[in-house]
Amino acid sequence: MITISEIVKDGILEIKLPDNTAINKKYNIINDTKKQVASGKITGNTQRSCLYIGQLKKGKYQFILNDLEPISFTIL
Repeated sequence: MITISEIVKDGILEIKLPDNTAINKKYNIINDTKKQVASGKITGNTQRSCLYIGQLKKGKYQFILNDLEPISFTIL
């Protein structure tokens, strides 16, 4: 199971992945209207990653990793 920072204040979204997570995880970030606002790939065998999302406006978003269940977060 992945966890993310649910409230983002400084433009950095922290993502914690389970141990021994496979490489090449594709992610999407969508807004309230289900429009994709960011996408990319997390590579390597990592347990934690941080994404700079400071270009996104304040509001509610969802983080989706490899078509798993979306996880909501808010930018203040």
